[in-house]
Amino acid sequence: MAGDARNQNDSQPSLAFCRYAFLGDTITHMDDFRDMARDPKHRRSFEKILYLACQRGDADLVAERLSWGIDPNCASRKGRTCLIANVRGFCPSVGTVQALLAAGADPNRTDETGLTALDYARRKLIKIQSRPRRPRRKSSSLDENDQLQLNPEEQAELDQMREELPPDDARDFMRIWWKERLRAARRVFNDPDQIEKIVEILEAAGERK
Repeated sequence: MAGDARNQNDSQPSLAFCRYAFLGDTITHMDDFRDMARDPKHRRSFEKILYLACQRGDADLVAERLSWGIDPNCASRKGRTCLIANVRGFCPSVGTVQALLAAGADPNRTDETGLTALDYARRKLIKIQSRPRRPRRKSSSLDENDQLQLNPEEQAELDQMREELPPDDARDFMRIWWKERLRAARRVFNDPDQIEKIVEILEAAGERK
């Protein structure tokens, strides 16, 4: 839904994603977290943290997690790199693409279908530009001040999640949940301006390789 602030993804973050975010938020308290990010025992978990942030277009989280030393060229089982994940996702983000490229992401890497991030970006841009441009709509999960407001069902699930957590972890975990839920509500999905700029950035990056 081009330029639309609402989408089926405008819902509370999953418990699994919050756990990854919780790991990312608390791991910075450990002196050896950069070594853990490269350790074969933990590397894949760290890569998932980065990959999820790329899929959601959370540029600040992507930059932060790249600073831990996570491989910017890590990929899914289908060979989809973080660049491809961002472009294929609902929230292609210029900031995310720039952060990945600055960290050494290869824009010419292909997935199992032989397509690069630029290929996907061009296809998405053509598809979106072929449709009438719709005005952006504000998420119903935001109040007049762009702050989060939960419906009764979400509030009930939030309370249940809180009860399942150990008391010592509940406060930090719920803070992360709230932050991620607010991110979801504020997202603009498939913004044509973002996608057009991403095409330009990837074209230039590909020429430099």
